[in-house]
Amino acid sequence: MAGLFENTVSAICYEIARSQDTGTAPFDSPPYNDVTAFVLGQWRRMPRFLAWPLRMATAAFAFRGLLAGGKLFHQLAPYRRGILMESWRHSSVGPCRDLIRFYRSLAIMALYSRGDRLR
Repeated sequence: MAGLFENTVSAICYEIARSQDTGTAPFDSPPYNDVTAFVLGQWRRMPRFLAWPLRMATAAFAFRGLLAGGKLFHQLAPYRRGILMESWRHSSVGPCRDLIRFYRSLAIMALYSRGDRLR
């Protein structure tokens, strides 16, 4: 299970960035390694009393993929990832919605600040 957290965060970031890709701007095109690095960097800067619960919630999300498609989240096909993320995004359970909102906020911020670096 080494790297489960990082692989899951990377897959989440790629899915979020992919969903924002309009194909009309150079900043919203893959690869999205810099978006993942930004999100992981923000996690590393968090106080431990916040970072570890987020890590555990992310692991729960990763294992939810086992129920959705028989694989961990980062091993699912992109369309299955999207379905799972949308189900958590619109969940009736607040912490599920909050987890996706957290990652969406950071990933979209990192994605759209790429435009400044590409000019």
